[in-house]
Amino acid sequence: MADKRSKPVRKKQQSISERPTLALDMWRFYLLWGTVLLCFVVLIARAFYVQVVNKDFLQNKANANILRTERLEAMRGVISDRHGVPLAISTPVMKIVMDPRDYWDTKKQFEELTAELKKDPTNRKLKRQLPEKNLNLNELADAVGIDRAELIKQMQDRPRSRYLVLQKELPPQQADLITKRNFQGVYAEKTYKRYYPQPQPNAQIIGLTNSEGTGIEGLEMQLNKPLAGVDGEQKIIRDKKGNRLKVSEVIKEVQSGENMTLSIDSRLQYIMYRELTAAGVANNARSATAIAVDVKTGEILAMTSWPSYNPNDKNGLANKDAMRNRGAIDMFEPGSTMKPFTVAAALESGKYTANTIVNTSPGSMRLGSHTIRDTHNYGALTLTGIIVKSSNVGSAKLALSLPKDTVPAFFRRVGFGHRSDVKFPGESSGLLYSGDKLNPSQLGTMAYGYGLNATILQLAQGYAMLANHGVEMPLSLRKLEHAPEGKQVLDPKIADQVLLMLEQVTMPGGTATQANIPGYRVGGKTGTAHKLRADRKGYSNNEYRALFAGVAPVSDPRLAMIIVVENPQGRYYGGLVAAPVFNRIMQESLRLLNVPLDKPLDSPKSNS
Repeated sequence: MADKRSKPVRKKQQSISERPTLALDMWRFYLLWGTVLLCFVVLIARAFYVQVVNKDFLQNKANANILRTERLEAMRGVISDRHGVPLAISTPVMKIVMDPRDYWDTKKQFEELTAELKKDPTNRKLKRQLPEKNLNLNELADAVGIDRAELIKQMQDRPRSRYLVLQKELPPQQADLITKRNFQGVYAEKTYKRYYPQPQPNAQIIGLTNSEGTGIEGLEMQLNKPLAGVDGEQKIIRDKKGNRLKVSEVIKEVQSGENMTLSIDSRLQYIMYRELTAAGVANNARSATAIAVDVKTGEILAMTSWPSYNPNDKNGLANKDAMRNRGAIDMFEPGSTMKPFTVAAALESGKYTANTIVNTSPGSMRLGSHTIRDTHNYGALTLTGIIVKSSNVGSAKLALSLPKDTVPAFFRRVGFGHRSDVKFPGESSGLLYSGDKLNPSQLGTMAYGYGLNATILQLAQGYAMLANHGVEMPLSLRKLEHAPEGKQVLDPKIADQVLLMLEQVTMPGGTATQANIPGYRVGGKTGTAHKLRADRKGYSNNEYRALFAGVAPVSDPRLAMIIVVENPQGRYYGGLVAAPVFNRIMQESLRLLNVPLDKPLDSPKSNS
């Protein structure tokens, strides 16, 4: 029997599914936990970045939702006269403001809760959620003082607005009464209102501010930046709905505006405005303007015009002509008030003395197609006589006898043809041609104040120079602690000579006897100038400008004063219209300033 060989048993092949999975499972385990660890590291890094590196980002985002920056208005500086009397002050007033969005959101909440309470009247939770604020718009309108229908219309037109002004410029006491009534979305903001205690006399110098508190006229505009100060800022906390809750902190302190002290003496200013008003009304004039300057310092003690306006009344600003500071802005032909400067130029040339004779016969002279005339045939006149009699012919002959540019150059040197140091907003520089551009006729007429334009400021500076022994002081509207260093523009002897000539004008035989003041020596010069026609084709035959420029007391001059009356009716001569105004203003001014008398009170009074 054959041996049966056992067949070799083939090893069964392992299927793929049956392979060991341990390595695969470990790889998956590590991958999973590696991923988890990586995500954890990323989250940690992100948290570190947000919380540490860029920590302000989320804080700012959160603050943006609850914090608002609110402007704190700075108090505008006070403008005072030289004695500390306030001329422009800012008084605290309140502005009533409403948040329409806050109101409508709260009203909606109130209506929803009310509807729920109707279904469940005993629900205490709902009752506690009811707004406690006053939602009655009619009561609010009555309290604020506006029309009920108008308030409702504004609220409906701007339902998502956060800022609606209900009333401006309320006294703090009245604003408190409104806020205490607990109206929803209503609060008060502090602001300031500009107030002018002495409005009309000072209006054209001080100017005024607009509703935003920015200067728009006069010194309020010129000095706006230092007067305005710097506004501050504070943060306001609001809830998630944007409703105003409380003030958080002041982040920028308020810097109040700088206080300004002017050179103006409000007493003199009042006197001047009073007399100009009286003269303007009495002579049925278009306007009247005056200025008073301290000759020793250049400080402007008074400058005003009639008619004027009230800057406290924002509804009464239609008359732009009354708002203009004529003393600085208007330029005009100054007429005979320029003759003292022509005489001074002649004396300075060395060709003339005070007693040099000039023949003015027959009372007229022809230059080309133009005839220069005097009111009378004065014959032979000294230089003093030319001023005393106000001779046009004599003045023209003086100018024409000198090198062509002598008189125009002298006028320019003493302040004409350029702006003063006041630099008032809108101030004119005048108009003065050089000698090489003038023909003999133009040069002759310039000698007695025609063919050039000047301002009252320039005239005042010129006469103050003559009164100050030829030293020109820069004009100032700011009070000076110390007198500035002046500029010697004319030989003191010549200035004193001209001043004595001006004194003769106010004495018997002169053209300005009505300018004489008991107890004081007065010097001055009248001016009666024809006005240009409206079409600028020649001069009017019935419209005049009456002027007087004077100084007092002559022995030791303190004040220089210019008076200009535009288009007076009836009498129009400077000696009859402007000189009496000078007399009244200067007389009271000298006494207020305690200026000593320099002549006996019982001196004979000149007849008008």
